[in-house]
Amino acid sequence: MDETNNGINLENIHQEVKTIAQASDELKSNMMSLEESSALSVEILNENKATMNSILELLTAITDKEKTLDDEEKENVNSELFSLLETMDFDIKKLSWFSEENVKVFNAIVDQAHEIAKLSEENASSTYEINSEINHFTQVSSKLQGNIVRIEENSSRSVEMLNENRSTISSISDLLLDLIDGVNQASGINDELDGSSKQISKFVDYIKDISRQTNLLALNASIEAARAGAAGKGFSVVAEEIKRLSDSTANFATEIEQIVNQVIVEVDRSNSAIERCTTRTKDIEGAAQKSGDVIEDIQKVLIELNLSMNEIKDISSVQVNTSQGIQSSVAKVSDAVDTTHRVTTDTISTIVTQKSKNIELLNYCTKLSEMASSVQKLTAKNKNKNEIIFGVNPFTSPENIKTMYVPILNAVFKKIGYKVRTMIVKDYDALSEGMKEGIIDVAWFSPFAYVNAHEKIGIEPLVTPRVYGKVSYNGCIITRKDSGITNLSGLRGRSFAYVDEGSASGYLYARHSIKSEGLNPNTIFSKTAYLGSHDSVIKAVLSREYDAGATYNEAMEEAEADGLNLSDIRIISKTPDIPKDAIAANLKLPKEFTDLLRQAFVEYVKAPNIKSPVEGFVESDDTKYDVIREVM
Repeated sequence: MDETNNGINLENIHQEVKTIAQASDELKSNMMSLEESSALSVEILNENKATMNSILELLTAITDKEKTLDDEEKENVNSELFSLLETMDFDIKKLSWFSEENVKVFNAIVDQAHEIAKLSEENASSTYEINSEINHFTQVSSKLQGNIVRIEENSSRSVEMLNENRSTISSISDLLLDLIDGVNQASGINDELDGSSKQISKFVDYIKDISRQTNLLALNASIEAARAGAAGKGFSVVAEEIKRLSDSTANFATEIEQIVNQVIVEVDRSNSAIERCTTRTKDIEGAAQKSGDVIEDIQKVLIELNLSMNEIKDISSVQVNTSQGIQSSVAKVSDAVDTTHRVTTDTISTIVTQKSKNIELLNYCTKLSEMASSVQKLTAKNKNKNEIIFGVNPFTSPENIKTMYVPILNAVFKKIGYKVRTMIVKDYDALSEGMKEGIIDVAWFSPFAYVNAHEKIGIEPLVTPRVYGKVSYNGCIITRKDSGITNLSGLRGRSFAYVDEGSASGYLYARHSIKSEGLNPNTIFSKTAYLGSHDSVIKAVLSREYDAGATYNEAMEEAEADGLNLSDIRIISKTPDIPKDAIAANLKLPKEFTDLLRQAFVEYVKAPNIKSPVEGFVESDDTKYDVIREVM
């Protein structure tokens, strides 16, 4: 059967069902991610609770023993307190990260649920229309089957009529053969009559000769009677009678001759007519023969047609049964769609309620993070002499920072006899502010954040990390392969995700690339957002939360190494090489310390047990970042 029947496009139905299935799969994936994230959040809260209990116990002990502690003991207690606060800050940052991710996931879930509800509502309407069309289709199929049965009956009747006509034409052919025989016999009789007429014509000629001779004899007798005088008078009378008889005979012979001539003419005309009749009869006989052949061919065609109609009748019966089955199935689908729509509506209500709770949780986590950062700052001001506060912006998840970057910092600072305390700040500007306040000693800046910090507080870069053998990277604008976006012009009217206004690849170079195409990044998009990290941008694009986003090549490589499937990602723009991050020291630190620290970074060799993309460091200077200043 054709996929399109009476306005029913099965391909469209298939596509709509497929769209709902895809949306449902994404919703399921997001719910699973949310469940996993929630479980991790609970685990982090438990860990954080234990850490806070330890801090409380330590603070209680300090309060009780403060007057009896010597300077070394105070330093140890302070160090332990700082470690606990550092752990707590990491946990809270992780919790904030997960809470923020949860809010994003819930936003996506709400959007997807609304989309499913919309699709369910549309499909409910479509199934009603389809059901109506299927009913109509079933009726049409039944009518079609009735028509096919009637056609089959008429076809059978046509075969019977052709058989009868074939017999009639055969009878006509036999009659024509008899007629031809009769015509042939009449033609023979005419031939005989023509011969007889010619014989009569000869007899008439003989009579005419006799009449002429008799007439001549009578003339001679009259002459002799005149010579005889009175004695020949009687003979003269006889001669006169003979002459009169001769004239009558001649006249009669002439009349006979005319009649015979007329008979000969009519016989000729009769022969011509018979000849034409014979010819036409033969033509009619040939036509009758051809008619019989044609009727025989038509009979064969009708017999084949009758067989085909039987097959069509069987197919039509199957079609009627199938359409009735489809009608039943569509009714079930309609009920299922109604149920799905109702369940989805209820789910949306629940999700929206939970979404507001998640936002409250995120706000709480943000406040908790700010409080932890404030406590950590207070503690940092009382750090021990051999402790260094290292500031890091959450360019990736706190967990990645803890596992990929903190071990490197520990190894570098241990080499020069210092203990590093890592502080994760909320954004790039917080790094500059922390240095300005004297809280952060050394910090890991993005290129763009470094240029801004250099302008604000005059810091200089010590080293640049070498990642996968490179000291530069490339900014990328990414989208999904199925988004329909193949170049920067295709971003018109689409949603776009940046990392942070302080990110070079995640903001600055993306805008520069867009401007280079003659487009205005301030007006081209339907919606923009700052998601705070490259991971979030990549995930937002993959989940269709945003149509496109700005990131860099290594963030994508790391995401893929972490198990994220990037096969659906398309890069539509790529920048020239951009210098990598800058590690810079606070200007308040002694030059001897910064020189020693620079050398320690340069001599760092990655340990096998450290899972990090950073392989080492190279010396850097401010001029290398002029390429960024050119596009600011």
